[in-house]
Amino acid sequence: MRTDAERIAAYNSKSTPTTVALIVTAQLPGMKAGFASLAGDIVAKETAIQAQLNALGLPTIQYPFYLNFGRELWSLGKRGISGTTLITMAQSLVDKYTRYGLIGDILKAIALEIFQLDLSGGD
Repeated sequence: MRTDAERIAAYNSKSTPTTVALIVTAQLPGMKAGFASLAGDIVAKETAIQAQLNALGLPTIQYPFYLNFGRELWSLGKRGISGTTLITMAQSLVDKYTRYGLIGDILKAIALEIFQLDLSGGD
């Protein structure tokens, strides 16, 4: 078994700025590509939500709340939640945002048209 001094020395050696810089530098291209992919995906979803809200003529002061609903739905999918669990979680988000004063039919339309989640049976 290693002593505490050996463990501390091993930790210190792998966490020196030069070692960490080498590790991060090696991972940076993949990190940038992954971020660019996710950023492009979320921006496309937000743009579609905004277009849907524009068509409905909602006051722009309400947009951030509907966009946040969309971001939460997007996040569920990115975390690997799917199927019945995703539908259940999405319905709970509709319930949550309806309690905040948003219009449930608009939330369900966002879920259906942007995320292909049919929540019509959730009432």
